Amino acid sequence: MNSKTYLKILFVLLGIIIATAIAYTYYFSKHYPLPVTNRISFDAKIKFIREHIDMDAVDTLIVGSSIGLNNIQGTYLEKSSKKANSVLNLSVYEATAMQVEQLLELSDAFPDLRRIVYSAQYSDFPHAKVYKEYDPQFLIKYMRDELNPIEDWLVFFRGCNNLSFCINRQNEWQEKHMMHNKFTYLGFDSTGSVPLHIYGDDIIGHRWRLPHPGIMNPQSFEAVNKMSKRAQDKGIKFYFVQQPYRSPLAKRKKVKDALVYFASEITKVVSKNGGKFLSLHESLHLGDKYFSDRSHLNDQGSILAAEEIGRFIDENEK
Repeated sequence: MNSKTYLKILFVLLGIIIATAIAYTYYFSKHYPLPVTNRISFDAKIKFIREHIDMDAVDTLIVGSSIGLNNIQGTYLEKSSKKANSVLNLSVYEATAMQVEQLLELSDAFPDLRRIVYSAQYSDFPHAKVYKEYDPQFLIKYMRDELNPIEDWLVFFRGCNNLSFCINRQNEWQEKHMMHNKFTYLGFDSTGSVPLHIYGDDIIGHRWRLPHPGIMNPQSFEAVNKMSKRAQDKGIKFYFVQQPYRSPLAKRKKVKDALVYFASEITKVVSKNGGKFLSLHESLHLGDKYFSDRSHLNDQGSILAAEEIGRFIDENEK
């Protein structure tokens, strides 16, 4: 084989490889979330917003960790409230208070935003973790489809420059993230909420029986102070919702003390910035049939939570 023929074959093979990689990346981007952040649930939420949400219409944001994502069904919040007409659940699995503060930097993407609902429990507050390499301005432009063609193509090509990463994400997607009886479920309703259908044998024993330790980091409360102050400065109403905790565990002294302390400290923080505090733990008194574990509500409980929040919003915005 002479060198000219060899080079032709080499370039043809390289062309096939490149074309295959581009074709796969395109396929992947249509069916699975591109890695634009360092969290798969965040990537999935960004993809969902970009493809399904009218960002100019959103008037209500729900934020939080899974306690926000799973415990409030945005569709029922819209139905139960006369004020919250276009709800987006921006919550991301395992988001700390400081990460929620970062999430709310994305609120500038919603020009008609009227209110923020931060859904949490004391178990969200022990850590001071933040998102690294976090660029809210880029994410806003990406969600709103306002990147220029070159920037858009860079996102596309960087998405699967590590093909093995994308292949692994694809392989685990259905089993891990599309099963509504698992805590890793990412099947969004029309508002971006994720109702859990976890009952009976699907309940995980230790998550049901063992309470969270009452560890709360002062930086977490300061993050709530900053986000509620930012909302006040922008004329946006801020609601902090303490989610229910399983009653048999909540009766234990350490858990009870943690719940009371958390409610007291959060009330002080948000009230000084014009915010409102609602304890669903105190107002709903939900039985075990509404829980998926100690603090996550199932798809029945999350309806009741959403309806109660809707009533609370309307009472405070008469």
